[in-house]
Amino acid sequence: MNFGFRRKQQDERVTNLQNKVYRELYMVVTIVAVLSLIIKTINDDRNIWTELIILIGGGVYYLIRVTSLGIFSDEVEMHDRSSKIKLNKKNFIVSLVVGIGFSLTLAIRNSQRYADSAGEEISFFLMIFFTCMAIYIPVMLGIIVVPYKLAKNKSDRVNDAQLDDDDER
Repeated sequence: MNFGFRRKQQDERVTNLQNKVYRELYMVVTIVAVLSLIIKTINDDRNIWTELIILIGGGVYYLIRVTSLGIFSDEVEMHDRSSKIKLNKKNFIVSLVVGIGFSLTLAIRNSQRYADSAGEEISFFLMIFFTCMAIYIPVMLGIIVVPYKLAKNKSDRVNDAQLDDDDER
């Protein structure tokens, strides 16, 4: 239903070039937000909410949008076809690496800061490292892997519904 308005014909080449520019713009905004986040963290500025909203909000919006359109599973399939490591496995590995990296960072920083002797520093490091790993690896799995699985299932359902609608016509 167009309500009397006609859609303008658009050149596919122009549309593809515009999409390329939008992707580049998104990358520029993301890089600026990350740099701002790094600079504010180095300067001990606690007001980082704007950068976090830009970084996390953009990713969440994109995930919701491509899932509701049913193209997320297509993107995953294209990635899996062209990559040696499947996206599911890659997300799992990234979760582990981020969890271990965050645990190492906290363990090194806090053991150096609060230990009085070398023996205490080692025991603090081990205790903090393993405790953080027990906490942050499951958290990272929940943040990275679970939304991927949910989005993939939802996108598959949307694709199946679209195929059923096409078959009925």
